Amino acid sequence: MGINERKLREKESRIKQIQDSAAALFYKKGYEATTIEDIATLAEISKGTLYLYFRSKNDLYYSLVEPSLDMLSKKLIKIAGMKKISPDLRIRKVIDATYDFYVKDPDAYHLVSRYEASVFSNLLSRKKLDHLKHLMRSNLDQLEAIISEGVKLGCFRKINPKMTAIVFWNTFMGIIQFQENRLEEGKTDYRRSTIDYAVELVLRAIGK
Repeated sequence: MGINERKLREKESRIKQIQDSAAALFYKKGYEATTIEDIATLAEISKGTLYLYFRSKNDLYYSLVEPSLDMLSKKLIKIAGMKKISPDLRIRKVIDATYDFYVKDPDAYHLVSRYEASVFSNLLSRKKLDHLKHLMRSNLDQLEAIISEGVKLGCFRKINPKMTAIVFWNTFMGIIQFQENRLEEGKTDYRRSTIDYAVELVLRAIGK
């Protein structure tokens, strides 16, 4: 391994160390209650070292959320465009992709699910805030588009696509939160099975 490659790996490792520490604290204490000093202490580095990688707590938050949210958004756009697949199957694929996002990057999921517009509108730049809003709105829009298409094709009853999409998202997030609060080590994990059951119930309710 060359010197440059080793330095790059060390930099990436340090960034991940800082991000993991920040995500844990944001989730445990909340964004506002977490300080740069808290993050540096948990990451076992000095505050000055942290600032070599991130200009502010705001930038650190954004670096945690944006990449994962952007990746999810692109996946859902791709699923919504799969016109050869029935709307109900595409809805299941959307839920699958969102659950995968949650499992693979729970820290980012929790930060997104706890997003407070009133708080972050004063902390993030307008450009970054608008971008995060766009990504989150896009995810809901893809589900709404699939449902709307299902109504036009006669697969679903004449329902309100936007409200139905909101029901799907809120059901998903509610189940995750409820089941997480009940998780015990060594006990059965009902998150995935409960989500699948809920999706099936809603699809039956809106189907013809």
